[in-house]
Amino acid sequence: MKLYVRTGTIMALAAAIMLGSFTVSHAQTEVRDWNDLNNVRNNLTGNYILANDIDEESAGYATHNAGDGWLPIGDTGERFAGTFDGNGYTISGLTIDRDTGNNGLFGATSMATIKNVGVLDASIKAGAGNNGAVAGNLLNTNVSNVWATGSVENTTTANTANFAGLLGRFEGGVIEDSWADVNVDSGPMCNNAGGLVGYLNDGTERTAQLLRSFALGDVSGERDRVGGLVGANNGTIIDSYSRGDVLGSSDRAAGLVGWNLEGKVISRSYSTGSVSGSTTTGGLVADNQGNVSDSFWDTETSGMSESAGGEGKTTDEMKTEATFVGWSFLATWAIDEEINDGYPILQYQLPTSSELDAEIPRDLTLSQNYPNPFNPSTVISYEITAQQHVRLSVYDVTGRLITVLVDQQQAPGEYQVTWDAGQLASGVYIYRLEAGGQILTRNMTFVK
Repeated sequence: MKLYVRTGTIMALAAAIMLGSFTVSHAQTEVRDWNDLNNVRNNLTGNYILANDIDEESAGYATHNAGDGWLPIGDTGERFAGTFDGNGYTISGLTIDRDTGNNGLFGATSMATIKNVGVLDASIKAGAGNNGAVAGNLLNTNVSNVWATGSVENTTTANTANFAGLLGRFEGGVIEDSWADVNVDSGPMCNNAGGLVGYLNDGTERTAQLLRSFALGDVSGERDRVGGLVGANNGTIIDSYSRGDVLGSSDRAAGLVGWNLEGKVISRSYSTGSVSGSTTTGGLVADNQGNVSDSFWDTETSGMSESAGGEGKTTDEMKTEATFVGWSFLATWAIDEEINDGYPILQYQLPTSSELDAEIPRDLTLSQNYPNPFNPSTVISYEITAQQHVRLSVYDVTGRLITVLVDQQQAPGEYQVTWDAGQLASGVYIYRLEAGGQILTRNMTFVK
């Protein structure tokens, strides 16, 4: 299956625009190569920022990826508890081949923040539980705008758990605007295998939320709880999807989630991959003891006519906006027949205005607001090349209209509009420009 989003630096920059870019503070330590990355383990509460892409040509690659490969940052005895900001850059070629668990770029975290970073072409082979391309074992951690490609493989025949494309075990915190195109082989004796997360679990201090995220890789497992997105859900999943095929040769295999635990939530989500298993299977969810709402699976591509939750739809219906009642196709979702095989995508997967301007001639442009993030006001700039009616409006992330800044005929030229958000809550807001039958949107971040 093809990757339906831009990878590497272009995807990184697009996602960074989605969430805003913060100025580097003096408290941040720059990471420029594998040696710097390795030194993060010397101060597990530090504040780090990537200064550039890191790959096989970067200093220290052979040293830190030889033998058993990369030694993950943090372990369950001493977890990473700082901030790691990828600044839109990527780390490529991470290699791990260990008999132990808790593997990934990070081994174990607690009260940490990981954001704006891609781990590309990772190869993770592990002989114990809790493994993902980005992190293995996370407690009360926030993960935002993080993505990965590559493979994760279980190499043991002993009992184990939690193998996934991005994060192995996630207990408490928020995962948002993140994705993985990682093939996961959880082996013969693993519980909880997922394309994005193996086990999503509410913690004792914080709930676990998975928001606006997706998985594209194939997932296989021979034991229990295999899902295209999440193996076992003991948290909340909203506005997310999976496209990979799921092969579970034992129990509870499904396109999105293998097991949705009692009282837990899956909402506004879908899956399309083929599903197979020996006992309990489902198009969307195999075993549902919680609440599944406004969620769907493709009955044709999955080969599944039944599911423990959700509604089955034909392929044509899955590519039609009218199917997804209650979904926001203004703030969160979009459908573009040239992206993702025509299935719904998340707004941040759309090309940015600057990318489109580079590819197709346009008679209007919408610039990124400045400053961004902002407090309390920011300037939105746009340009039109013909006399036409222009509407510039602002929405919150739920799709609720906040204000209309411009709604009138305008002559060709460049325009700037100042918006003051001082009376609103901090968060991400969407500004939308409509003119000449075209619609452009961008996101901005208000931080009080």
